[in-house]
Amino acid sequence: MRPTVSAAQLRVVVAVFAVLFILVVASGWVPGWYTMHGTERRLFGLFMMSALDDITHGVSALALAAAALRGRESELRLVCTALGWYYALDALFFLLYGFVNEKPWPADLALNAPHVAISVVLLTLAYAPRAAAAPARAPIAVAQ
Repeated sequence: MRPTVSAAQLRVVVAVFAVLFILVVASGWVPGWYTMHGTERRLFGLFMMSALDDITHGVSALALAAAALRGRESELRLVCTALGWYYALDALFFLLYGFVNEKPWPADLALNAPHVAISVVLLTLAYAPRAAAAPARAPIAVAQ
């Protein structure tokens, strides 16, 4: 049996992902954490970071934060589905590109591992069965 996910658990994980995406954008601008290779910025000398990456990660953070703040389970699952598939396809495209670019295959795997992990977690949450709601308590009888 697959584990279930409650709306509260989903909300916490979505909020954590929002913070992580904000940190990804911010970390790309910390002196000493990035290096310039021509016009290309590389985070920790490994991950290429462009304005498009900052926009993508920033919009992802905003979508996740909005869903977490509203707390509606349907919206939480929607943002997990949308971003999960987005990052899954992004990883797939760049992993396939690894067959024709100049980087060794292990380097392409390492570079795409974060997006693979993000997509696995978000899609697992999106499609996990809902936790059963707690049974309603019987009203307390008041003696007259």
